[in-house]
Amino acid sequence: MSKTETFLFSALQSLMTIVIGMGSLLLPTSVIWLVENDPTVQWISTFRTSADIWLLGHGVTIEFAAGRLFGTDIPAFDFSLIPIGLSILLGLLIFRIGRRLATAPVAWPGWLGALLAYGGFSLSLTVFAASPTASATDWQVALFPALFMATALAFGTLTGNPIEIDQIGIEALERRKFREWSQKNFANLGWALRALCGPALRAGTAVVLMLTAAAGLALAILVGFNWILITQLYEAVRVTVLGGIVVTAAQLAILPNLAVYGASWFTGVGFSIGTGSLISPLGTATGPMPALPILGALPVGQLSFGMIALVVPLVSAFLATVMIRKRAADIRFEFASAWSAAISLGLSIAAVAAIEIGILVFLASGSAGPGRLAMVGANPLLVAGALFVETAVVSILAAFYSARPDAPDHELLKTLKR
Repeated sequence: MSKTETFLFSALQSLMTIVIGMGSLLLPTSVIWLVENDPTVQWISTFRTSADIWLLGHGVTIEFAAGRLFGTDIPAFDFSLIPIGLSILLGLLIFRIGRRLATAPVAWPGWLGALLAYGGFSLSLTVFAASPTASATDWQVALFPALFMATALAFGTLTGNPIEIDQIGIEALERRKFREWSQKNFANLGWALRALCGPALRAGTAVVLMLTAAAGLALAILVGFNWILITQLYEAVRVTVLGGIVVTAAQLAILPNLAVYGASWFTGVGFSIGTGSLISPLGTATGPMPALPILGALPVGQLSFGMIALVVPLVSAFLATVMIRKRAADIRFEFASAWSAAISLGLSIAAVAAIEIGILVFLASGSAGPGRLAMVGANPLLVAGALFVETAVVSILAAFYSARPDAPDHELLKTLKR
């Protein structure tokens, strides 16, 4: 494709992503407005609500003005809880656009076209979707959607592996330059960092993946055991069938958030649904909860077996460290002693896992309403610190198997080592 074609292709693909993202929000809410129409509510309110949710998926904070709701005075508050499920959907769509650009002669016209279309739509929402009761933070609207788009787009172009590259033999100039730059900088790292980077990144990421997977499985089990309470909460909300579908879709959008909270629970730190509450392996103390039926699955009361939850991150760290033995050949070759190799690898794995879980907890937490709901989620630093300690202890011990230096292959060195 020529530069002009690449520009127009990416702009069109970006608009299609917007249509899919906004359409998945606007269509069901519009159907509800049409079928269950309240004469006092205009359709523009439905559009504004969908636009606010779309912006929330990019990390934009929505500011609500003080007012009255069901006869109760509500103070002004910010809503900053990111529906990570929606963010993942949008990120995957944008990643696919970037991956297609990997086979263009140059990618920058495509990046420019996508950013202009995506950023222009985001900025237009501040004009058409703003209302006296709720409005997005202006500087975040100008920055966050474009930054989200640029990150996912560049990641797809530079790291994606489309089959077409092997078929047509064309690769974007930016992709080749990035590969050459990363290879050059990796080669210039110290011998220890070169040996540790790959295994530590793989094992640390595996720890976080296993932890969140265990949290998702635990959530599914809790939903199964507490389905009666969840059904009663659905009935208490008093919504129609269409309203129930929308409530369910909203819960699916925050399901990854709940999985991250579950991972925090397994570390022993726990999480909060509102200021002053704490849900941890030691027990649960909550106040008034938001009207979300899935919250009926949360463990309640004191758990005599709660601290067994710490086994999950410990087992995850052990398995991840053992499983990267084949990837740790450079460590076994470069390091001279088992202690230095084990400690270096164990601490590196723990650092990667702590950084990744800290970022996830930071993104999954935020404000979800006025008053005590200004804090929903967990403290990223506490969760990262707890996982670092838990992972480091186990990974260092397991690394004596995965990273123990190979025996010297020279007879003189073998004699000196003895």
